Amino acid sequence: MVQTGLSQDAPAPESSNAETDDYAPAPAPGASSSSYLKYLANCAAKLYKPCGKEIFSAIFFGNQRVGDYCCDSLVDDVGKVCHDDMTKYILTLPKFRSHANEIMQRSIKIWNYCVLQDYPGFETLAAQS
Repeated sequence: MVQTGLSQDAPAPESSNAETDDYAPAPAPGASSSSYLKYLANCAAKLYKPCGKEIFSAIFFGNQRVGDYCCDSLVDDVGKVCHDDMTKYILTLPKFRSHANEIMQRSIKIWNYCVLQDYPGFETLAAQS
């Protein structure tokens, strides 16, 4: 979501290297390290661009429904860790910080919805707690 231009406030990460960017390096406290931004760019690159916009709008503005194709891409291509890390990174931006709790709840709800669309009968995070 960062590289695909879904938030004009998010800096554009440098180009990624798929061999090293699939694992999240720890971000520097209070700053975004270059390797972490590359990791996030790699996460974002896994989504079809319209799906990135759809998911971003659903999570950060609550004004979009995530369709089946985009749910499938989120769950199977992006994965939970990348999804969470991209959401948390964008929440560090001043524009979204004041709504962090609401946004995180929507992020969890959308993830759980997409898991159930992709894997009916699978126990979601909300059901496990």
